[in-house]
Amino acid sequence: MKRTLCTLLALLLVLSLLNGCAEKAPKDETGVTVTDCAGRTVRVPADPQSISVLCPFSGPLIVMFGYGDRVTGTVNNAARSKLLAEICPAIQNAAIVKNSGAINAEEIMAKNTDLIVTNAGVYETPAEREKLDAMGIPYVVIGFTSIEEQFKAVRVLGETLQQSEKAERYLAWFRSVLDRTDKAAASAGTPVRLYHSVNEAVRTDYKGSYCAEWIARTGAVNVALESGALNMEGDKAYTTLEQIYVWDPDLIICNEAQVDDYILSDEKWTGLSAVQTGQVYQIPIGITRMGHPTSFETPLAMLWLCQLLYPDFEVDLDAEIKAFYRDFFAFELSDDWLAAIRDGSEMRTPKTEQKGE
Repeated sequence: MKRTLCTLLALLLVLSLLNGCAEKAPKDETGVTVTDCAGRTVRVPADPQSISVLCPFSGPLIVMFGYGDRVTGTVNNAARSKLLAEICPAIQNAAIVKNSGAINAEEIMAKNTDLIVTNAGVYETPAEREKLDAMGIPYVVIGFTSIEEQFKAVRVLGETLQQSEKAERYLAWFRSVLDRTDKAAASAGTPVRLYHSVNEAVRTDYKGSYCAEWIARTGAVNVALESGALNMEGDKAYTTLEQIYVWDPDLIICNEAQVDDYILSDEKWTGLSAVQTGQVYQIPIGITRMGHPTSFETPLAMLWLCQLLYPDFEVDLDAEIKAFYRDFFAFELSDDWLAAIRDGSEMRTPKTEQKGE
């Protein structure tokens, strides 16, 4: 009882300090009204000068919309991207304001933040939502679990930064890739049975997940959806090597660098058909791990996978990747950068305790 009372008093003290800081923050009388992904109606500043981004998906899009030099707070995922730092060097000056799901409210306030973009996970955590509310800074919630919801999230960000035209141009490209992959899947013969490794060798997809959806759009059969033999830990699904042997997929794709090397070299995996035939591949890594649940580069992952699945699929993937960064970031990708994206192993700096997420 005593410990509980102390904890409550400490929380009240923190919230009162944050409210005190919030009262001193200058009020922007101009702005725009948006409805975010949580259904909240929010008045945001018309020209934000200091943006804290607590959402891995949103950071690269904010750079794409031309506000990268306004990002003063970010999460580790964005900070670890070597390509994003090359495209927008200013992003390296941003402080890490969310660590392992916890917001550093003091740091956000110290940056004179006038707009926060957060993900749904933070908003849905009561203690973190209290921090957001106590700071008195307008915040927009971004979240999605499907491609359609991802489209809405892009539109919300576009409206927030008054960049709806750029948002719609990106979405038009995304839809054009979906059309191409749908046609490839519709004309395919016997579907390829695929296992998708997400971050770890035995973490994979589950029914209703974002990754399960984009892989399905390519026409591959995702073996992880064939049975309920998955162990759920929050929104993460794990299987076992024994179960992967039962599935014995034709193809294995990995979204984390060097997991493909591990699967191909570790003797415990050698009995799998995909390992024996060398059908284990690293998905390219650009600004993000393409096709990851928080990736905005999923269309490139879909084109890459279709090229693996269908020998007759017409795509110049190198040209597509270069065009993407040129069209949406005004960045001319060198052949060295292209090779690094294709390889994936050197695209993200290692995690550290200070910047872990």
